[in-house]
Amino acid sequence: EMAGSFGTSGVPTVAVVLRSLLQRLASAEAPLPQRRGFLVALACFDVFGVRTRPQTLPNLLADPALSELALGILAVLACEAVGRTYIVANLACVESVVEVLKAQPLDSSLHIQALAAMQRLSLRRAPQDRMIALGLVEWVIGVLGWQGEAIQGMPSEFSLEFGSALLMNLALRTAGKKRCAELDTLTVSLNLMEHWNPQIRTHINGTLYSLLSVPSFCAQAHRAGLEQILRSIHSQATSLGDDISQRQIEYLLEKLSPQDSGADADGAESGEDDDDDDENFLEEEELAGLLLGDRGGKAAEEALAGFRQCNSSPRVAEAQSSAYHAFLSKLKTGKSMEAGAL
Repeated sequence: EMAGSFGTSGVPTVAVVLRSLLQRLASAEAPLPQRRGFLVALACFDVFGVRTRPQTLPNLLADPALSELALGILAVLACEAVGRTYIVANLACVESVVEVLKAQPLDSSLHIQALAAMQRLSLRRAPQDRMIALGLVEWVIGVLGWQGEAIQGMPSEFSLEFGSALLMNLALRTAGKKRCAELDTLTVSLNLMEHWNPQIRTHINGTLYSLLSVPSFCAQAHRAGLEQILRSIHSQATSLGDDISQRQIEYLLEKLSPQDSGADADGAESGEDDDDDDENFLEEEELAGLLLGDRGGKAAEEALAGFRQCNSSPRVAEAQSSAYHAFLSKLKTGKSMEAGAL
């Protein structure tokens, strides 16, 4: 209801409020449990209208003056399993972020925040499917291979690392495998297999592992001499004592020439179910700092003070506390049920 009065005397603008929310979520000054609690509260009370006003986030993302901050918040929310569950309840958000991602130059701040959000949301199946349908496999192959008219600029280290992670997640799906097999994915992968960044190498190896279950891609890999390339990389990894690379290459060699030729169905789904997605890495989030600069936590508290005053009556506070703890209890119950099923 306060949205209509944003910008009037004494009321912070939408941009100020968004920046303050991002500060509370991502500030390194705040203890991690406090930041996590605030993230859960945003989801619990549906602050961005995902469940009740589904056009709120897409509208924020479509506003040039607000999209960067909205993307930053989405990227931070997507660091936590509860945040991903909240966002993907409205896949229109995914569509909006994909539009931003495709339209922005690779060196822009919008690109960084949008790619981070997509990579983190791609841990879930429904967003994976939507991203594939929207052509994100083609886009990311273009970025990693630095090719295609739609690619604006040269990919940075960030674009390569997060882009390769996004590709690895999308390649888990049958539709994603099919798209990859139709594109120049093998050439792009071969060019990045010996990249100095171990994260990029791991993502590329993971992508190849998924795609080698597709007979046509596997045959193409044999023709391209992938086995000899893998053995050469394995030899180098052995001489350097790189146990992780050794194991990854050994898995790929086994996948390339399996003992049981019928072990993998063409394009079979792989990866975990959404119920198994409990990854939380808010403590590793650093990208929000690009938007926050050196702003302190005091500015965020001042911007949000008016909202606390509007909801400061004991009755409101008690109702909010009850709703928050019920939400937490529901989250814990869900995890307990999953653990019991295992």
